[in-house]
Amino acid sequence: MNPARVVPAREGVGEHEDRGSRFVAHVFRAPDEEAFRVRLDALRDAHAKARHHCWAWRIGKAYRFSDDGEPGGTAGRPMLQALETADLEDVGAVCVRWFGGVKLGTGGLVRAYGAATARAVEAAGRHTLVPRAKLRMELPYDLLGLRGEIEALFPGAEFDGGFDERAWQGIVEMNAADLPRLCVLLEERAAGRARWERAEDC
Repeated sequence: MNPARVVPAREGVGEHEDRGSRFVAHVFRAPDEEAFRVRLDALRDAHAKARHHCWAWRIGKAYRFSDDGEPGGTAGRPMLQALETADLEDVGAVCVRWFGGVKLGTGGLVRAYGAATARAVEAAGRHTLVPRAKLRMELPYDLLGLRGEIEALFPGAEFDGGFDERAWQGIVEMNAADLPRLCVLLEERAAGRARWERAEDC
């Protein structure tokens, strides 16, 4: 079973200023690289006059980052570190810099990009994605009371199906961690009269 994953709850924006340079970071959910690229292109278009559009992402077990013309290791890497520190997955970050006329040095750039991204991470918040699983089920009419018990015992369980002349048939979708307990309940209460296709973790 895949573990729960923590992703951004929404897009967050964080800012940092240093000696006239302005850094604005955006942190957002990126379920795949294509989604990240779409957001990156939109931010580049929206801030076309900015000097740099540095970025980082973590998608699954992969990660990438870019300094976009800043000295190597001063922008994308500290941005990625801010995402890793927050333990976010499926996440992208883009930090736009407007140059203020004074060079900040490598240390100043690392602090600026890291700080702006960390603030954007905080603004984005956290949302836990709980793995879901499906079970195909058939309940005869005299066992339909089990449906109410399942809904009461397993919050978040969703039923999708319909009735024929003898039973309810459909799909039950629920938190994957609850599936083994549901199978035990069906075995105890249905006495072989209900049918279901058991998932791997039942």
